[in-house]
Amino acid sequence: MKVEYHSSTIQRALDILNLFKDQPSLSFGDIQKILGFNKSTLYRVLSTLHDNGYLKKDERGRYELGLNIFILGHRISKEYQLINVATPFMKDLSQSFGLTAHLGILDGTNVIVIQKSEPNRLIKMSCQVGGSLPAHCTSQGKTLLAFSSKETVQKVIDAHGLQRYTPHTICTTEGLMAELEAVRVRGYAIDNAEHEKNIRCLAVPIFNESGEIEAALSAAGTVIDIPDEESIQKSLDRLKEARDKIKMEMGYLNTLAPRVQR
Repeated sequence: MKVEYHSSTIQRALDILNLFKDQPSLSFGDIQKILGFNKSTLYRVLSTLHDNGYLKKDERGRYELGLNIFILGHRISKEYQLINVATPFMKDLSQSFGLTAHLGILDGTNVIVIQKSEPNRLIKMSCQVGGSLPAHCTSQGKTLLAFSSKETVQKVIDAHGLQRYTPHTICTTEGLMAELEAVRVRGYAIDNAEHEKNIRCLAVPIFNESGEIEAALSAAGTVIDIPDEESIQKSLDRLKEARDKIKMEMGYLNTLAPRVQR
């Protein structure tokens, strides 16, 4: 990244946090000696990190990593575990059934693809791992929103709007809310060429042990691959089978009823 895009304040905070890779605790003097920041600058950065829970002080006044660091680390480790568990089942789904499997999560107001498996064919789906999807017109996005709170849904709408991608895209809040209710009732979402022309996609939710939406697993193909209700049901059956195997490996079989704040 070019130097002109760097924030010096953020870089100082990162420099401080990086010191704790090798040291469990450090005093104000230790940090100043290692990094060479002047006292007023160091005090401001340390105070900000402390107030936001990224650093804490022990009984001697020495700094240690705070709870929010561990919360973020746990979030990453849990996503990696989910990816590792889901990958073989996604590969089996895509190779044996000829559909592209995606695993996605809701990160803030963005639907992020964290894993993807494609069949051996010339036609490839455009979205890549790490890429984001519009929430209102994709099966993954609608699944994730359907089992999130109304406040979360509204934040997503406020952040990204309801852009039209095809003639089938839902572009009103009322229409989207009705669609999300239908997803909750039937337990899966369908993107019927709403995001990309001639692409049909199904998604099912993966709930964690607390009944909270953890991720969405989807299977996508062309309208030729999934042409009618019979093929939709067959694809859905295989998708649910893969989802249930992932849940079993993750220890999510005895989950509570889905928790959705309406």
